[in-house]
Amino acid sequence: MKKHIITLAILMLFCTPAIAYVTTSTSNPKVTNQGAITNPDAGISGLKPGVNDTYYTHYKTITGYKSNGRWGFYSENGRINLPPMFTDIEGLNMNYIKVEANGVWGIIDTEGNEIIVPKYDDIDAMQNDLFKVELNRKYGVVNKHGKEIIRPQYEDIDELTSNYFVIEDEDLKGLINLNGKTIIKPQYEDIDKLGSNHFKVEENNKWGVVDLNGKLMVKPIYDKIETASGEYFKVKHDGKWGAITFAGEVAVPIQYGPIQVNKQIKKLY
Repeated sequence: MKKHIITLAILMLFCTPAIAYVTTSTSNPKVTNQGAITNPDAGISGLKPGVNDTYYTHYKTITGYKSNGRWGFYSENGRINLPPMFTDIEGLNMNYIKVEANGVWGIIDTEGNEIIVPKYDDIDAMQNDLFKVELNRKYGVVNKHGKEIIRPQYEDIDELTSNYFVIEDEDLKGLINLNGKTIIKPQYEDIDKLGSNHFKVEENNKWGVVDLNGKLMVKPIYDKIETASGEYFKVKHDGKWGAITFAGEVAVPIQYGPIQVNKQIKKLY
């Protein structure tokens, strides 16, 4: 009778879109506030991988095993004991594992905590415990608490700095910050970092400069823009190099080669 109850519980698990952490152990597991299961019988209970199971060890912290086409997880210290309920798994980095259930993806950490409920078409790890998520061919960003800080609404999104992301819509790029505030609406061909306080933007194959608030400081008229020491940018136009200030004023005439212009910039100090 007990065996039938356990089987029914596992079947009910796969009928729901969200993860419900259960165990087939005969002990009395304790569920933490984060969703991890503490089970003293993990590794020696009914969840112990069999000789024919497939194993996956994630950075020596958590072991995944495949049984009857499903993946489960356990740890030798007994803290983690997740039954085989995932159809696929993929290690993202040292701290997180991507898991698939019912055809959609979520994230668990190496403590067995559910970070992101399986509901996305795909997930990739970013820096600073952030995740790029795909839903209906649109992309957004989710943090380590499972909160959508940028909802999936863009054709693409990529991390540019720890606080800023390049967004893409209709093949044009813009900028959005970590709080989900649009700094630059998608309007440029490309956007890249330029020092610590500026970004360079491309329009009609020419480059300009915007500040951290999205204000256009230098119109896109240059072939190349690079950082220079102090309050100057190196710029290239028609094969010649010069230097401009952060406000776009010419500080070194655009008439030098790449080595000569460095010498001219040093004379400004």
